[in-house]
Amino acid sequence: MHYTGHMLPSAVILAGAVVVVWSLLVTGMRATLFGFGFEPWTLALAVQICGGAALLFAAGLRSLPLQPIRRLATWAIGGLRVVTTCAFTTALLYASAGQVSVLTTINVLIAMLGVFLVFRRGRRPTEIPGILLMIGGLVLLVSHLEGGWSNLAVRYVLCSETSVVIASLLAERHPDNLGDRRQRLALTGFVTLLSALGLLVVWIVAAALLTDAAIGPDIATVKATLGSPWAWIMAFILGALLRGPGTYGAFLLTARLGADGYMLAMAAIPPLVMLLEQVAASFALVPAPKNALADLGVAAIVIAGGVWVTVARYRAR
Repeated sequence: MHYTGHMLPSAVILAGAVVVVWSLLVTGMRATLFGFGFEPWTLALAVQICGGAALLFAAGLRSLPLQPIRRLATWAIGGLRVVTTCAFTTALLYASAGQVSVLTTINVLIAMLGVFLVFRRGRRPTEIPGILLMIGGLVLLVSHLEGGWSNLAVRYVLCSETSVVIASLLAERHPDNLGDRRQRLALTGFVTLLSALGLLVVWIVAAALLTDAAIGPDIATVKATLGSPWAWIMAFILGALLRGPGTYGAFLLTARLGADGYMLAMAAIPPLVMLLEQVAASFALVPAPKNALADLGVAAIVIAGGVWVTVARYRAR
């Protein structure tokens, strides 16, 4: 995706809005999980249902564009988001929201590799110092996580962000993402609902084939979550008001900046999540984050690397 100077103001505003929405969603999910004790995958499913329904409603149910649901790429993106949702939500149980948000910036590095392999978009030499800063920041963060590289949050985030990047590569060239607003709303709505459907299918099929293994969450916990009115109230707030708009904004930004450009913009999420998490902790909505100052320092290093790469790209163009 070629990026021109006149696109800068609108892209910056859009990126800022998407950063705020995703930061609120991450903090809200963590506060909901700890505050109510809901089963994480089931809450994620309810959030996706509400978010997807809101997007399709915004697209116009009476004349809803059906082209997206007929494309294989739409189903593939939906399936990848099943992996992303499960892995990311679970990672929040093993590290603070701020730490997890910093870890997710590894998607910038994965995306750079992805766009090179798929679109043959290489990196400029001027971007290398910024890339090294991002790598150094991530290594520092993992080194002071409880358990270091063996912390389950690291594995879940790596799984989550690899899926995010592959889905973004598909979204970058998806015909409906390059179409008008209603097409994009329909696409993001279908993708979000397909993610929820895919999660259910995985549970059912795996449980049927692997009867001797514990697949997915405990059924009693799932029923308790789905039967709670508060679960659906929070799912509506997080899904319709945050997840839906965030997904639409992410697809639009991917169409404008490319998969790697979108991931680079989202590297600004960690410091905002850390601020929101501190606010939430002051109201006892989440546990007080440990090593908050150190995590902020690491986030600053990662952000500095992202800014370096961004400036290098802008100057080159």
